[in-house]
Amino acid sequence: MLPVPAAVQFGQVSGSLWQGQIQQLQIQQVPFSDLRWQLNPWSLLMLRADITVTAGAIHQENQPYLSAHIQLKPTEIRVTNGLLKLPVATLLPLLQLPVPVQATGELVLDINQLQVKDQVCASLIGNASWLDAKLQPPVGSWLDLQHFHANLSCENQQPVLITDPANILALDVRATVNAAGKLQVSGTLKPAAELPAEVHQAMQFVGAPDAEGRYRLNF
Repeated sequence: MLPVPAAVQFGQVSGSLWQGQIQQLQIQQVPFSDLRWQLNPWSLLMLRADITVTAGAIHQENQPYLSAHIQLKPTEIRVTNGLLKLPVATLLPLLQLPVPVQATGELVLDINQLQVKDQVCASLIGNASWLDAKLQPPVGSWLDLQHFHANLSCENQQPVLITDPANILALDVRATVNAAGKLQVSGTLKPAAELPAEVHQAMQFVGAPDAEGRYRLNF
């Protein structure tokens, strides 16, 4: 009975409004298996819907996982204790990267609190990590980049990700999603000297370095 966005596809649905299951759910080509929800009926008396959702298995590698407590109001969505794990390889087709690369590892979003009010980001407290990060540049072999970490927040009613530059690429970027849903990234990177020569050669696809050897990212 509810309208479904074109980017969302789902399989067999069972259960009731209060507790149910979707065997397979796909959002923007990212598949989630065994999505389950539980709605607290008493919350409806306070003109809101308190829902707990889970999908996938947290210990299953290379498979999406989701868990969160969601509170829905007519003009507001609150998410607490949210955890989202996604294989990086499944996200690459959704990104418009300046350099053609392949990547593996796991993206982990740990959301302490998210508030979306009147369809804009009102509050966000959390962090993001790219764990077991591996990258294959346009030329050369796979590289072990270890881990990347970032903080999540809301600024000017938009979600913002700011990386911790203490990583092997000195990746120091700010990423946000604009009102049209487009990802915007700006910042710098400076590959460590001990990285293989093909990494430094691949920087030609990014541009020329500044006086301190940093390459600017802007896309």
